[in-house]
Amino acid sequence: MDGRVTVLVVSVEIPAHTVNATPFVARLVEAGHRVLWYCDPAFHAHARRHGAEPLSPSRAAPTAVRFDGLRDIRAAFARAFVGEAARRCGDLRGVIEAEGVDVVLTDALAFGAGMSAESCGVAWASFGDGPLHYAERDTPPFGTGLPYVTGWPWDLRNVVVSAVTRLVFAGSARRLARARRACGLSPLRGSVLTANLSPMLHLHGATPGFEYPRRRLPAQVRWVGALRPVGAPWQPPPWWTERADRPVVLVSQGTIRDDPTELLVPTLRGLADLDVTVLATTGSAGVEAVRDACGGTMPENAIVVPFAPYDAVLPDVDVFVTNGGWTGVTLALAHGVPLVHAGVTEEKADIGARVMYSGTGVVLRTSRPTATQVHRAVTAVLGDSPYRAAAARLAEEMAGHDAGREGADLLVRLVREGSVPPH
Repeated sequence: MDGRVTVLVVSVEIPAHTVNATPFVARLVEAGHRVLWYCDPAFHAHARRHGAEPLSPSRAAPTAVRFDGLRDIRAAFARAFVGEAARRCGDLRGVIEAEGVDVVLTDALAFGAGMSAESCGVAWASFGDGPLHYAERDTPPFGTGLPYVTGWPWDLRNVVVSAVTRLVFAGSARRLARARRACGLSPLRGSVLTANLSPMLHLHGATPGFEYPRRRLPAQVRWVGALRPVGAPWQPPPWWTERADRPVVLVSQGTIRDDPTELLVPTLRGLADLDVTVLATTGSAGVEAVRDACGGTMPENAIVVPFAPYDAVLPDVDVFVTNGGWTGVTLALAHGVPLVHAGVTEEKADIGARVMYSGTGVVLRTSRPTATQVHRAVTAVLGDSPYRAAAARLAEEMAGHDAGREGADLLVRLVREGSVPPH
């Protein structure tokens, strides 16, 4: 093998899960390796911009970007994630064979990617941009949002809830077993929730301080810190450079929650009388929808824009009010910014439980807080609070990592040496 490695990157159609692969792609391309990126056509321009060769799925996957609670998570796994495993495996086996792929890197939700590598006999790795799915006796199972508490009777709680969780995802496990048979693979061992986490190398987008204590963490898990975005330098507009000299509160509902009354409007109203600047990024909701939901007039202390790059604005932010997406939360903590967490949909209840465990913010345990709740939470977090100190500790822990470079180096090592050292 010459020095150049061919890497096949696989991501699902959810925006954050595709964009979060970018640090690895950019560093691999920078090092002279070839990157093929199997992603939805909506992200092909993004892939090309970072030097990858985009590839399209043979058909569009079912939409499953919003799910509210364990029942919807179960349906999404069965239909949109595990349900695409056989088709995705078929697509990718052809790519691996035709393009001489050396290693596959997959988003944890792109079921079938690992199967394709397994069936072709090539190395594969996964990356995680959410709570760890590995089950342990003293750790609450994924999807429950339960707090971390040890000892009796909490260990028994975890055992019972884990058994219920296995029943909840039994349909997905059966689907995956059928998909593996269709691809000529042996039956699945272990939980369906970890079936697309590589036994060779798993790159996890966080550090141990933002995860529960793990006594049996698999040796292939490598902490790489926050998955920091890669892009052209941001030219700050006047609304940012000329803002008032006072604390800044950033609020976002992420990329997929488009009802501004969930979090944006309560935050704008709840902080209207505080001596702060509120920077609200609307995402898919749009500025006019937020204005209309506010009664046609924005508060005087608010800057409302469709988008602002987290990595560029967070160094000047004092509190981040978030609906709890993994990317925004971990980027804020990488900058030492404490949180007000308001989200219980998708995997956000589990993320909120980790915010609570790490002491890095106030967790409201609702996706629709009132203006008063937001006001009280932001007031508690502002200033020299214990939340700020905890966030600073995590920032120091994450400062030692460069996710893209570490991930790229480990992927190349996996190809050249056949394994990577345990964590």
